[in-house]
Amino acid sequence: MPTAKILYQNILWRGLFYFSAFLLNILIARHFRAAESGSIYFIINIFTLAHLLCSLSIDSGIIYFVSKKELDPSRLLSFSILWTILTGLVLMAVLPAFITVSFNNISRTELAVYCIFFICGNLLFNFCAGLFYAQSNFVIPNIISLSFNMMLLLCLPYNESSLLPGITDNNYFYFYFASFPAQALVITIAYYWLSIKNFTFKLPAIIELKKLLKYSLFALAGNAAFFLLYRIDYWFVEKYCTTAALGNYIQVSKLGQLFFILPSILATAIFPLTASDSKNNFPHWLALLSRFFLFFYAGCCLVLVLSGYWLFPFVFGKSFSSMYIAFIFLIPGILSLSALFTLTAYNGGKNKLKANMKGCLLALIVVLAGNWILVPEYGINAAAAVSSIGYIVYEIYLLYDFKKENDIKLSSFFIFRFEDITTLKKLLLTTKTKHNGI
Repeated sequence: MPTAKILYQNILWRGLFYFSAFLLNILIARHFRAAESGSIYFIINIFTLAHLLCSLSIDSGIIYFVSKKELDPSRLLSFSILWTILTGLVLMAVLPAFITVSFNNISRTELAVYCIFFICGNLLFNFCAGLFYAQSNFVIPNIISLSFNMMLLLCLPYNESSLLPGITDNNYFYFYFASFPAQALVITIAYYWLSIKNFTFKLPAIIELKKLLKYSLFALAGNAAFFLLYRIDYWFVEKYCTTAALGNYIQVSKLGQLFFILPSILATAIFPLTASDSKNNFPHWLALLSRFFLFFYAGCCLVLVLSGYWLFPFVFGKSFSSMYIAFIFLIPGILSLSALFTLTAYNGGKNKLKANMKGCLLALIVVLAGNWILVPEYGINAAAAVSSIGYIVYEIYLLYDFKKENDIKLSSFFIFRFEDITTLKKLLLTTKTKHNGI
């Protein structure tokens, strides 16, 4: 399949999913306001970390080994179902000991139910999505997620009424978290129906499981470090700031994350091909993509600088009036990360994950120290500024490491040329795959 077709398919469906998620985020924020929505998103942040640890990043191993046709997808589906069930049973046993108090009017029972729904639902969904992605099928998983997001949008209890009878402000988040296991069930049935003709419950061999876990655990270390780098500031803001400030800061962080959607899609679809370029042109393509996104996102940030003071409260609601200054402080970090993704993908393609880890850990030390010193006094603006400094440190480290191995001027990562648009268009439209998995 041509790379351009896979790329555009990926951009279209993942783009629609991310748009629906962003729209759902805005409407939840407007309806439940900064304090309550901030509490929910902070809880989700904790659940996400727990999910990452429970998953062991096995979805990464699934994509890798199924793409290389080294493991049987039907056996991995059986393993995914069993892993999810066992995780759910363990959570039911241990959560009462971990959840000892309520959180901002959310009871212990509600927290436990939300946690099990979120973790188990995302576990099975991501495992099955990995099986689809290994076949370069980006449509089915994103259509499923998009459909559920649209349902959650329609079911929001606007003016204390919902299109679905019985949904109110008090029970909406039961439906929200219940959507995760529902999505998992749908995608499991979809994969079984579309990809496995004669399914029998049979697990991978021990030697295959060892290979899968060895790869996945290494990926877990990197994913955990990245997660902490990007979200550790939530805990400092929650500890030292008001719940309203937390809600404002989480929305600033979510807004920043929107800038990384398109770069991550391009990295997934193109980099494995250009990394194997026999003519060694990849460093130049990498610099091209980096400076293009730096220039493009600088323009986007400028628009938000000029309009954000009025735009953010208009979009998210009046309770989000503290977003603007924090976003200004986050802009240098946004621009650094827009180029940073190309360097991390390059290191991944060259089996240099240790360089990514070293840079990430160095940046994490900066973020931890900065948040500990500054957030208690200066609040969410300090958290945003410290994040920017950490991301810049990460980028500088990877640029230095990249320069040691490649004969290329570092200025080429930052100086945009108008012919870059034509060159990039040519790359995307003419590159073709030599295999089915990307």
